[in-house]
Amino acid sequence: MTNSENQRLTLASGSPRRTQILSDAGFQFDVAPAVIDEDAFLVDAEDFSKAVEALALGKAESIAAGRPDEYVLGADTIVVLDGVVLGKPTSADQAHAMLRSLSGRSHEVITGVAIINPVKEPHTKYVRTSVIFRSLNDDEIANYVSSGSPFDKAGGYGIQDGSLAPVTSYDECYLNVVGLPMCTTSELLQQSGFLNPDGVACPGHIGFYATESWSF
Repeated sequence: MTNSENQRLTLASGSPRRTQILSDAGFQFDVAPAVIDEDAFLVDAEDFSKAVEALALGKAESIAAGRPDEYVLGADTIVVLDGVVLGKPTSADQAHAMLRSLSGRSHEVITGVAIINPVKEPHTKYVRTSVIFRSLNDDEIANYVSSGSPFDKAGGYGIQDGSLAPVTSYDECYLNVVGLPMCTTSELLQQSGFLNPDGVACPGHIGFYATESWSF
């Protein structure tokens, strides 16, 4: 899959997982991470789904302002447990606490996706996935935290991390939990006018499956 002639796409995120998902789906794009106050969208939010959708749009808008002839993709993923957003841990103690709180329980992962097209029309959507964690023991948590893997991930974990394999089951969308629901992203790109000759790209179409061979 390649972008249609004269159509340029920019990913307004520095996430290596989003970069890999989009790249493996066949898209050609630039990366320009957005720098905005994410807490301003989430603190005191009454509806986390709408808040993370607005955050994704805020990221896209911040980059689109300087790229007038491009399609800009913004995305953000949050983990919600008992009505509380678990962000990226900033310390080992915080990472330990997050993983202990998730152990043996269910939580929600919500990703907001936004596209700004060259005429500055916004197209947005959010995707929710219910995730059930397996029970983790203290040694597993300590080893995972010491690996450094939790610190760039919402909730302090990656569903794709084979060394921990923290998730026993999930509904709906695996790639949503990784960080970019590809079916929704493709649909929004098409709605925005981005021509994708191969149609909607999603796990079944592009060979994404939950295997330990992934390198996210």
